[in-house]
Amino acid sequence: MRLLPGPADGAIAVEVTALEMTAPEQLVSAPRPVGAALEVVRDADPAASESFYRRVGADWHWVDRLEWRPDQWRDWVDRPEYRLLVCTLDGAPAGYAELEQQPGGDVEIAYFGLLGGFQGRGLGAWWLGAVLEQAWALKGTRRVWVHTCDLDHPAALATYRSRGMQEFDRYIEWRMP
Repeated sequence: MRLLPGPADGAIAVEVTALEMTAPEQLVSAPRPVGAALEVVRDADPAASESFYRRVGADWHWVDRLEWRPDQWRDWVDRPEYRLLVCTLDGAPAGYAELEQQPGGDVEIAYFGLLGGFQGRGLGAWWLGAVLEQAWALKGTRRVWVHTCDLDHPAALATYRSRGMQEFDRYIEWRMP
């Protein structure tokens, strides 16, 4: 599936929902599953970012970075605004999140997800809460935001809402199967 600039013959409309949290007090945490941990990757590796993107995003039709060259991956991670967070369960990588600090105090959860074998095990709600805590801990954070779409995991939107995020925008993107 690939992203298109607008409608086209054979394309499907994908509804995108943008959500935000404007104060850390809005965060609703979830209990940490036994064996779950969050790792902040200090020296982000472009290959790690790409690997997580491809493995987590494969089931959800993530397409915007599929054609990135190695230098684009390096440029993405080699910035002070970038943070790579890894979720582990009993020491095994279970998921990841990428945070991007933006002007004006915004922090975007640019990517977030669990690897296929770790979904449906009660990890997602805790993982999102832990990522939101990390975003709020960054100096100058005034708002944390994310977008999801109807191609993402069926529980994605409900999970964002359950942690205290509120919808602020909806729009359509066009994808070609």
